[in-house]
Amino acid sequence: MHLDWMALTVSVAFVLTASAVGAMMYSIAATPRGAARRLQRRLSPSPDLPELSIERKDQLAALMARGLSPLAKLAAPQGGNLSEISRKLVHAGYRSPFAVQVFLGAKVILALAFVAVALWVNAVRLEPIPLMPLWGVALATAGLFLPNVWLATRARERQRVIDEGLPDALDLLVTCVEAGLGLDAALQRVAGEIALARPILAEELALTFLEVKAGAKRTDAFRALANRTGVQDLKTLAATLIQTDMFGTSVAKALRIQAEGMRVRRMQNAEERAAVLSVKMTFPLVLCFLPSLLAVILGPVWINISEAFIGAKQ
Repeated sequence: MHLDWMALTVSVAFVLTASAVGAMMYSIAATPRGAARRLQRRLSPSPDLPELSIERKDQLAALMARGLSPLAKLAAPQGGNLSEISRKLVHAGYRSPFAVQVFLGAKVILALAFVAVALWVNAVRLEPIPLMPLWGVALATAGLFLPNVWLATRARERQRVIDEGLPDALDLLVTCVEAGLGLDAALQRVAGEIALARPILAEELALTFLEVKAGAKRTDAFRALANRTGVQDLKTLAATLIQTDMFGTSVAKALRIQAEGMRVRRMQNAEERAAVLSVKMTFPLVLCFLPSLLAVILGPVWINISEAFIGAKQ
């Protein structure tokens, strides 16, 4: 039996590359809450937190970041400006200090994996793939840009989840403030109440409370909350609470107005999407439904006309 060493080498390289990509995806997925959990563990130690597991995941992420540092430099933007990538990772929920290095390294590894798959397919085929160099360049480009699409999609999904739960959280916050709790204590209480229904928003509110508890100014904590999430309503809420704290106005009234405004905007957005639905449906209706309708209506007529012409000729 003849052994194809080229196919064997490419197969082994593909398996190793796929294993590396899987390990990196696991490490980057395991670290988004590491910073928040470490801060929570320092400020409010609890035996329920899996400390050893978190520390091991952080160590794995640090090891991955050091190993992927040379590859990350290849995918780094020109000028070394990583702030935009770091901001998108934070919006997606990845606040680990190693997230940028792991993400950039994963882009390079994914590009190499796509090229390895193309080479493996080309090696096992009886005939080589036409224009193989162009396919390799296209797959490498796709491997470099697909993680950006994934990151943007994950960030938008996280912002959508936060935005959906914000009006209900504000209603609970208003109830707690009107019941006599301070704003900081109300944040802690609301974070605990919505932890099951809205875990992402609860985590952000709890982290804001912990920052204030650690000594940060309330205005700085709310600005950090808005910057971490990138949600426009949270930016507006942060500005409202900062002005309320500055001018000494009623916090409960400001929060109630903010919640009502969010619900009005949500209703307006729903009405806008419903209004443009008919326009969006025009294209699939013209391409898919109208040809079938014309075939059903005009088909028998066309058959009768054809038979009549054929009979007349005979």
